[in-house]
Amino acid sequence: MAGQVGESDVLRTYVQAALERIPYESGNYPYVTARVKAKKAALYPPETYPRLLQMEIPQIARFLGEGAYKDEIVALGTKLRGVDLIERATADNLAKVFRQVIAMCEGGLREMVARYLDRWDVANIKTILRGRLYGAPPAEILEDLVPAGSFDAAFLQELVEKETIDEVFAALEGSIYEDALRQIGETFDPAKGFAAYEDALSHVFYRTLLESIQPRTEPSRLFLEFVRAEIDILNLKTLLRAWKAKARFEHPVFLDGGFELTPEALGDIVGLDLNGLLAALAKTSFYRDIAPVLQEIQTRGASSVERALEKLHLKAASRYSHLHPLSVLPVLDFLALKVREVENIRIIARGKEHGLPPEAIKELLVI
Repeated sequence: MAGQVGESDVLRTYVQAALERIPYESGNYPYVTARVKAKKAALYPPETYPRLLQMEIPQIARFLGEGAYKDEIVALGTKLRGVDLIERATADNLAKVFRQVIAMCEGGLREMVARYLDRWDVANIKTILRGRLYGAPPAEILEDLVPAGSFDAAFLQELVEKETIDEVFAALEGSIYEDALRQIGETFDPAKGFAAYEDALSHVFYRTLLESIQPRTEPSRLFLEFVRAEIDILNLKTLLRAWKAKARFEHPVFLDGGFELTPEALGDIVGLDLNGLLAALAKTSFYRDIAPVLQEIQTRGASSVERALEKLHLKAASRYSHLHPLSVLPVLDFLALKVREVENIRIIARGKEHGLPPEAIKELLVI
């Protein structure tokens, strides 16, 4: 018997060592990618948005209630009206759909998707702290939250009900977001330097996400490439806002980990004139796609370039998901498209509320 036990231990050790040497990523890729493909097909096609632009706010809510947002519109219809109904219904639907995606994933695929969606924890923390800082009622703060990350709705409500900002910080102790406060230092004053804490949250999230990805397999390698490309896009958006505003920062604003633009290089570009900006960005792979709007940044502002970048990111995600149909990329592609659908709907609703003409609202959409 002792000999059998010893042989079993040796075999178990051998198998474990072999698995560590052989790249393998667990996950139910065929099932999930098929389900996600069906969900992607159910998203609103581009021709839907011109129709929404011709509707009034009650008509938009009615239209949403006849499709994928029906459950949320019906559940909230007795409590909310107008833009508030549309924004809350789309947020609730977004969280529901993302939870469904996580629930259908298994193994390493589930871990990658869940880590990626923790970005909503960052967004929710920022919303809660900003609401507390400016004295917003708890009910209003709750309306703006999207419980699609690791923090569930119950925990988010606990954070919202905290009396002070310090109590919110205390509740985050033990999470990775505690590092953001430590990064700012003991002298941090939320009333004066809240932007620095928001940037620190983003730094912590992306640093932790990148550190968690071990590109030993094809799925994890593709996941890493997607995240690094996203960091480039985010850094470029920050660069263009800072360049247009001639802003200077006393804290780090650019994220580490991108493919093409280091924080140091980006910091140098901020102080250049337009010709210098164009020359510096001409070396990047995405310059050709954004060059026409980039050259008009002084007259049209940074927002038009940001929309061009968002379209470029969505296009790239879609292209790579087709090239790697049994990987994490089709899932990430769908998640990005779902967020964009919700943001487009909200832009239309807010634009209508503020009386903007359809053509002006259309310029703000990413389709």
